[in-house]
Amino acid sequence: MTESNSILNILLGKWWLRHLLFWIFILNYFTWGFGFADGQMKNAFIRNAKFIPGFMMVVYPLLYFLVPKFLFNKKYLLFFTGFLSLILVAALFTDQFQLNFSGDNAFSGFSIKWGKNILPFFHVAAIAMAIKFIKYQYFQEDLKLIAKQQKTQAELELLKAQIHPHFLFNTLNNILALTLRKSAESSNVVTKLSNLLRFMIYESKQEKITLVDEIRLLENYIDLERIRYGDELDLSVSITGDIEGKQIRPLLMLPLLENSFKHGLSQQLEQKWINLDLHVERNNLYFKLANSKDSELVEVSIQGKKKGIGLENVKRRLELLYPGKHKMLVNNEKSMYLVSLEMQLND
Repeated sequence: MTESNSILNILLGKWWLRHLLFWIFILNYFTWGFGFADGQMKNAFIRNAKFIPGFMMVVYPLLYFLVPKFLFNKKYLLFFTGFLSLILVAALFTDQFQLNFSGDNAFSGFSIKWGKNILPFFHVAAIAMAIKFIKYQYFQEDLKLIAKQQKTQAELELLKAQIHPHFLFNTLNNILALTLRKSAESSNVVTKLSNLLRFMIYESKQEKITLVDEIRLLENYIDLERIRYGDELDLSVSITGDIEGKQIRPLLMLPLLENSFKHGLSQQLEQKWINLDLHVERNNLYFKLANSKDSELVEVSIQGKKKGIGLENVKRRLELLYPGKHKMLVNNEKSMYLVSLEMQLND
């Protein structure tokens, strides 16, 4: 936080300090403006101090009633009627206050001099309204920023929520396939699924997690798929570079891995393969994922089934979480599907 922001937060948090500084400013503003011209600063200070109660009678009803109730609601006639009434009442009060202050209780009547004394009320009202509008604009921008952040957060939560049922559906299908084959691995799959879901429910709520935890999540998912495919799958995983001490937004790479198995391998009859290469260099992560596919079977599937949400989900989350700090390329070839992702991990 900068020093100017710190001072601003102090002023916004203490209403009495804002008001005190405002009236000190007004008193000195008129004292220096009029006292400097005739060289009588002391007399100018006393004379202008007598105006402060009248100024308050204008400023507070103006800022806390007339402006929000009428001006902001475009009821201009009511606003100007109320404003001029305030000026007149405050000027009369100030005239009597000054007379009583000097011991003379007789109202001297309206005169050119009395009329000139009304002008400071307009002046103070203009200064107060200028501050009011600046403050209003500041808060409006702040509210817009908060609303935008809330909208972004809501969208991110929705996207993250889509991952859970998608992943759960795929893995439950794996368990079903193993159960139908009466495989002894079914209990192992249930255990691994439980660990993964525990991570998704609790760990993924954090704004960021360690890259090590994210990679461990990928490895656990791969273990589940190894059980499902067995010898049918030729899997190559390479994780290199300095992964320690790095952080990443949770559940970014898992949907890509899911996509490879769901829309690639699961539709193939021949030998299946996946190559995963994850490399970290300084603060940059390089992620490449390639999988085999049967072009004819994939084309038939795309015509008859709804396209998976994994890839679009990741693209949207990257746009929201790493704007200008990532590059994602998709290469859909005849017998291979390749996803390449580069991203800056830390600010």
